[in-house]
Amino acid sequence: MRSIRNEKHRDSGNSYSPWRGKPRPGVRAVFVLVIVLLTLTAFTPESASAAAPNDVGPERVYFPQTGHNLAYGFLDYWHHNGDIRVFGYPITEEMTDPVTGLTVQYFERAVFEWHPDAAPGWRVQLRRLGAEQTASRASELPFKPVQAATDANCTFYPQTGHRLCFGFQDYWNANGGLPIFGYPISEEFTENGLTVQYFERARFEFHPANPDAYKVQLGLLGSNAAQTAGVSRGPVPQSATVPTYSPGLWYVPAPPGPADVRTPPAGAPIDQNKWIEVDLGEQYIRAWEHSQLVFGSYVSTGVPGHETPTGRFQIAAKLRYDDMTGGTAGTSDYYYLPDVPYVMYFYDGYAIHGTYWHHNFGHVMSHGCVNLPTDAAGWMYNWAPYGTVVWIHN
Repeated sequence: MRSIRNEKHRDSGNSYSPWRGKPRPGVRAVFVLVIVLLTLTAFTPESASAAAPNDVGPERVYFPQTGHNLAYGFLDYWHHNGDIRVFGYPITEEMTDPVTGLTVQYFERAVFEWHPDAAPGWRVQLRRLGAEQTASRASELPFKPVQAATDANCTFYPQTGHRLCFGFQDYWNANGGLPIFGYPISEEFTENGLTVQYFERARFEFHPANPDAYKVQLGLLGSNAAQTAGVSRGPVPQSATVPTYSPGLWYVPAPPGPADVRTPPAGAPIDQNKWIEVDLGEQYIRAWEHSQLVFGSYVSTGVPGHETPTGRFQIAAKLRYDDMTGGTAGTSDYYYLPDVPYVMYFYDGYAIHGTYWHHNFGHVMSHGCVNLPTDAAGWMYNWAPYGTVVWIHN
């Protein structure tokens, strides 16, 4: 027998401004931010309103509400920049625009354009529907530039000579701001019985009877554009391999874990034909052949006070079974473990071995040895010859 240590949004002078009188803290900060974004007037980057979440999902989905698909770059942009709330449903398939030659797709509230030669982050751009659909209205009073300044309730944009205030400003800020909607190109005014305001790429509408979260709605400028262009909006059948859209199709993957490691860390003994790595921080053991990972498993190493030693060692002895004992008889520290399987001693009384008395691998548990599940220990035992380097690090 051998004894060893055992084993982580001002109104425009009217009386119908959305949420008039609401305090507007932080307007100066918003104005500064907008000045920083002056160069973004005409186009929209692929992830404009915020850093895109690191979720993953399908490459193509189908919307039975309109009978159309949405896929790849357009789907990714739609999903990460406001989805149905901002752009509405797709109302066409992707198509080639006969004027520009670009791949485009129409939505209820937008038209997406694909610019393949643009820099990454700018390949999906939004057509300036608000500007296009109000181009003939420049002489109307709401579209004439005003002289104003930023104050506690409004931000004034000298680029277009218009203000953005109260609830419309709240919505603009919360749903993508300048990159998604562009600058305001009108003041607030009444149109078809609603308080509205036009932006380069959108029309905001105030619906006072709606719940607070839905008082500001976006006009159907994409639908207007599709009708004007005479594009086909007829539905297409759903492919059996394309899922019906649901937000639940996207998920955030778990962060990479120790089992995802495929490259040896700096300082590893990659000159060796075979070598064993014990990662104390991850509680994980790996078997390598030069720089090629061949095996891995969670382990349990030494608890505080009985830490597993770090450094570079070698397999000095191998025993198919061994009886292990340690500590002082009659105390809580004492243990006796008969027939411990697949034992490989690498330093003094420290060993890599199989474990039958617990299954809490991935957590420190031992008196210093490297505890493995028995099947993993068996694999390692049969793979590693005498003299195999054992590299233990934090």
